Formats: sequence, C-alpha cells, structure tokens
Amino acid sequence: MPGHHATARSLLAHYLALVYGLAIVYASLQPFATWIAPAEGTPFFLFAPWPPRWTRFDVIANVIAYLPFGLFMALVPYRRAALARIAVAIASGALLSFAMETAQMFLPPRDASAMDLIANTAGSAAGGMLGSWMAQSERAGRAAIALRVHWFLRGKVGDFGLALLAIWLVVQINPGIALFATTYDPDFQLNAAAMLPAPPYDVAGLLIAAANSAFQLLGVGLFLALLLRQRRYVGSAVVLLLLTAMLIKGIAAAVLLKPAAWEHWLSPGVPVGVAVGALLLLVTIWLPRPVQVTLATVALLSSLLTPLLTPDVVFARAPLWVFNWSYGHLLNFNGLTHTVVLLWPIAASIVLFALAARPDWGEPDQSGSDPVFPAAR
Repeated sequence: MPGHHATARSLLAHYLALVYGLAIVYASLQPFATWIAPAEGTPFFLFAPWPPRWTRFDVIANVIAYLPFGLFMALVPYRRAALARIAVAIASGALLSFAMETAQMFLPPRDASAMDLIANTAGSAAGGMLGSWMAQSERAGRAAIALRVHWFLRGKVGDFGLALLAIWLVVQINPGIALFATTYDPDFQLNAAAMLPAPPYDVAGLLIAAANSAFQLLGVGLFLALLLRQRRYVGSAVVLLLLTAMLIKGIAAAVLLKPAAWEHWLSPGVPVGVAVGALLLLVTIWLPRPVQVTLATVALLSSLLTPLLTPDVVFARAPLWVFNWSYGHLLNFNGLTHTVVLLWPIAASIVLFALAARPDWGEPDQSGSDPVFPAAR
C-alpha cells in the first residue's frame, strides 16, 4: 500500500510497549524496599508445590494486566506474519513476568507464583492475537492510519506525545485523585471514609485546589492542541479528550469508591478549577503556537508546583479505606497512578520543548504517510 514503506519510522507502538512495561515493573516491585533473600530451603517459585494458591480474581487481574503489553508488542515488528507477532507478544510477556515473579521472591510482601506467570503469559497471548489482527486487518489499518496521519503531527515527537496522552487517560481510572488534579486532600477523604461531614474549607485551600485543576486542564488541553496538525480539529479533539476523561473518572468513582466517599468525592475547588480552566482553554487554543507552547509548559509545571503550597499533601496517596475494594492489587495500582500524575507534567513539558525546537513543526505533511501499524507484508 502507498505510504506503508514509511511505517517503520512510526514508534508509537514502541513507546506504548516501553511505557506500559515500565508501569508493570513499577507496580510489581514497589515500594522497592525490604529486599530479603528467601529463607533457606525455599524452592524456586516454578518448583513450588502444585497447585499454587490462587483466586479467580487474581487470575483475571493478571490476564488483564498483561493484555495491553501483548497488544503493543505485537504491533512493534515491521512486516511480520501473524504468528511471528503473536510469538513476540508471548515471549516478551513471559520473560517480563518471569523476571517480575523471580524478583518478588526477594520481596516479603509479595508472593511469587507460577499461576501468575501462566496468567500473565495468557494475557500477553490474548493481546498478541488482538494486535496481530489489527496489523493484518486492512480496515483496521486504514482507520488507524487515517486517524494518525490526518489528525496528529508525524514523527517521533508526535508518537511520544500520543503515548503520553494515552497514559494520562489511563491514570483517570483512579478516582482517589481528584478530577484533573495531581493531589487530593487526605483529611477530606478521611472524613468521607468515616462517614463524617466534610471539613470546612478555608479560602486558601479552595483556591489551591481550584488552581491545581485549572492548570492541569489547561496544560493537558493545550498539549493535545499542539499535537494536532490542523486547528479545525482542536475543538472537537479537546472536548472528546476531556469528556472521555470525565466519563472514565466518573465510572471508576461509582464502581470503586464507597458510597460515603462518592458523595463527597470532589472538593468545592475542583469544579471551580475545571470551569476556569475550560474558559481559559477556549481562548488560548487560538493563540499562536509558540505562545501555546509557553502557556502549556507553564500550566503543566504549575499544576505540579501548586501543591507545594501545602507540603503535607504533596506525597499523600488516597487511603485504601475509601475504596470499595477487597483485593491487595489496589495498593499497587494506587501507588502507580499517583507516581504517574506527578511525573506526567514533566514528561509532557519535555515533549513541548522538543516541538518548539523543530523548525518545520506544524507545517502540512505533503507525503501523507505516517501510519501507526506496520504493514503485514
């Protein structure tokens, strides 16, 4: 197909696989402390008595956790047959899971299990089959290429920016982090969990919460606008991104939070900040792109620095008792998402600086080729 020869230069699948793999490592090994050698005589987890301890939820969670990784790895090879893509997904998932389970033998809070390895490998295989189908399907390939080429900037910087946007959306699954914010008020959440009335907010606290959400919304919205090739797509793309994020956050809050926490989920400053950020975004998306780069960078870094005005909550994490969840996986998920929201503004700012350094940034691409999925043939 025309333009498929340029596919190898697209690194979106590579970035997604790398970032998701790092997320698996972080969630599997955090808090990276209390490393202790297994007690003498402890068998290697593959040779532990069979069958190992497991629950249905554990198996399902481990399959789902590795499915996206298998999907991304299947999209990485260039011009490979379906079986080769599936093999890459299975092999990479199995190796990563084997490494994580082996490392968990040295972490007393964790339990290395052959059943986890089997479930993770199965998830990678399922993702690999899905990714292989996407790479081989003419219709899916054309749809992905059209979306990637006609909407977003081409090149490695555009690929990495899209990967960051995908990460930002995934983080919204954690309702313990307020809407578009990088921190939350632990005292407020504690009162909600104990079914006590929400503590009164002083003006300073309300302004900080509002500013945090406003900066985050403005920065993310401009970040998306700067990745788009044509201004006529800006309005619909930004609205779609924000509505998707709010839908994800709302559904997750309704499912994961206890009723008391759900009723008091958002502090008064959050909706005010969202409204202010949306109004600012309506104006700034039509400014010259160099100005947008500056404003987006300032807004993103400000969303990270604003909580420093209240240092007691900078490193606070959502307490587990506000969640209607009885499984230990939430601890890892909560820590992972909290770390991501603290690092995301920095990574996005780096992408913006890279965009600003490109002399041809924003110019129409005459070749029309920047597909996401590798050609099957």
